Amino acid sequence: MASNLIDISEAAHRLGVTMITLRRWDASGKLKPVRTFGNHRRYRSEDIEAIVNSVEVVQSVKKNASIYCRVSTKKQQESGNLLRQRERLVQYCIDKQYTVVNVYEEVASGLNDHRRELMKMFRALSDTDLIVVENEDRLARFGYSYLKEFAKSFNVEIEAVEQGVKLQPNEEMVNDLVSLVTCFSARLYGARGGRKLKQTIVKTLETLEQERGESCENNHESDSSQPNE
Repeated sequence: MASNLIDISEAAHRLGVTMITLRRWDASGKLKPVRTFGNHRRYRSEDIEAIVNSVEVVQSVKKNASIYCRVSTKKQQESGNLLRQRERLVQYCIDKQYTVVNVYEEVASGLNDHRRELMKMFRALSDTDLIVVENEDRLARFGYSYLKEFAKSFNVEIEAVEQGVKLQPNEEMVNDLVSLVTCFSARLYGARGGRKLKQTIVKTLETLEQERGESCENNHESDSSQPNE
């Protein structure tokens, strides 16, 4: 009899679900484990195989999803970008019939490796089946593959709504670049040196943006003055 029993990790692997899903099934009575003297769950192999072979039961399994939303600046948050991002991801989960168990939101650079909500989410991987993000860059500018592999070690998948999409160079990416340069400058020259370099970079970018705007305006006026042929 004992040789036909498997532990919760093996049972979850055979079923293609997480251990938290198995515990949920136990609570609902869908699956009845055998308890050891140490009060550990053990499952009968024949019970697991019966579920594997039951297409109807497997298809009825709903996944628990954690949503992660991020914007780089307060300006983006105040303009409603963070709220709209959350609404899109919640609707996506509804369409996919995922159960949203947690929503994590924060305003931080994608290069920041000390994001409070990101850390909080990864500490709670046992509570979810998958993480839903708008695209890879929302989770991290660099190191996305490492985060994905770490989550996978807990049988948690990361699902990007916009598969393979990278954010285009824009204000957000510029802010990330400024943050990166400032960080390394502070390490080399101290906090004061980092702030000074940041001010220089920001001023240079503002000047370039102004010159670009004036150039576009001049080109527009030049085109408008040309006679129609």
